[in-house]
Amino acid sequence: MRMLARFCMATSLLLIAPRLFAQTPDWKQIESEALTTLQAYVRINTSNPPGDVTRAADFLVDLLKREGIEVKRYESAPGRSIVLARLKGSGSGAKALLLEHHMDVVAADASRWVRGPFAAEIADGKLWGRGAMDMKGIGVTQIYAFLLLHRLKVPLARAVILLAVPDEEVGGALGAQWMRANHYDELDPEYVLDEGGFGSRDMFTPGKLVFGISVAEKKIMWLRVRAEGVAGHGSQPHPMNPNDHLMRALNRLLSEPMPAGRFAVIETMKARIGPLADNKFNNAIQQSTISITSLRSGVGDPPRANVIPSVAEATIDCRVLPGTSAAQWIKEVERRLADQTIKIEVIYEGDDPVVTPQDTRFYRALESAVKRHHPDAVVTPMVVPYGTDANGFRAKGVNSYGFFPGIASAAAIGSMHGDAEFIPTDAIAPAIQILFEALRETVAK
Repeated sequence: MRMLARFCMATSLLLIAPRLFAQTPDWKQIESEALTTLQAYVRINTSNPPGDVTRAADFLVDLLKREGIEVKRYESAPGRSIVLARLKGSGSGAKALLLEHHMDVVAADASRWVRGPFAAEIADGKLWGRGAMDMKGIGVTQIYAFLLLHRLKVPLARAVILLAVPDEEVGGALGAQWMRANHYDELDPEYVLDEGGFGSRDMFTPGKLVFGISVAEKKIMWLRVRAEGVAGHGSQPHPMNPNDHLMRALNRLLSEPMPAGRFAVIETMKARIGPLADNKFNNAIQQSTISITSLRSGVGDPPRANVIPSVAEATIDCRVLPGTSAAQWIKEVERRLADQTIKIEVIYEGDDPVVTPQDTRFYRALESAVKRHHPDAVVTPMVVPYGTDANGFRAKGVNSYGFFPGIASAAAIGSMHGDAEFIPTDAIAPAIQILFEALRETVAK
């Protein structure tokens, strides 16, 4: 009888084993697939401007359809394609979880790159190219976690939506904003995962592995400041030269230090991590900031060296901590410029900051998935200095997070928008695995 019981048990295990093994992805194969996909994705030039993502959308639609996944496509404007794919849930009433990334990238001056910005070359353990970090690499991480839910036939209590949008790098009016305004019923998520946070051993503090999950961001205020004066001959200086007025005003704008602000999320970060490293990222999240991003003046193209122009302009990128309204910030800029003749124009204003709570099922799932793979890591909510599409969902009451669950160096994170952008190749597969586990924990029946 005992022998028969053992035989039955062994037979049962043999029958069950293939199903168990089928639920275990081949992570080496996934890594190879994902890197190949990312190379192909980065090689599609989606620079914004002009921001045409048609070929990138074609690429993603083809990839998803080959997997047997139904895809919807929207066109918010010529060249502004939006791709949406959905894994259906059981209809139990739980709202969807939305994975969102943007297909457009900032422009790249190829003459300043050692490796071509759209060559997607792999060298020195890095995949180089515009969008490798911001944000095609993160998008591929989302895509493969999404595909694994489909391939492994994970039973879902709620829908999981994959959304790829254009236009994020210029404010998102024809991307995520357009979808919220025109097709929100297709989304209506409880959770959104976008870019923002990440894991790093040196960005937050030296020698400590920290994973930051973004729960808030600063308010974006893009301003144009304009000085008007009197044109004339460069040989005859006069006090109505707009360049002189603008330069002096901008010098006053930047000469006064920005006061550090107190923000609860930052205090939580410091309590969990300790003192933050002195770098541009950590400095930026602790105070409101101003960056001069363009200067425009002169007569002719190229500008004539012997002509005083009648107009001089600059654009400034302001990122404002919560607690300061747009009107208060404009008054602060006016005070610093200290020149009533200079005109200030708001060319873009982001949503007011909203903090997403940490006490949610999805946040806890992200945290627990990280800790399973990195027991020594510190996991913390964080604020990011840049803007993301997630903030527009926060304004609608959606629990929105920004997170790439891979490990990246400060150099990799700092390479975004630079002349040598890269993502570590060994960060991709672990990020997919952590995200897949967190999704499964959040959405599985």
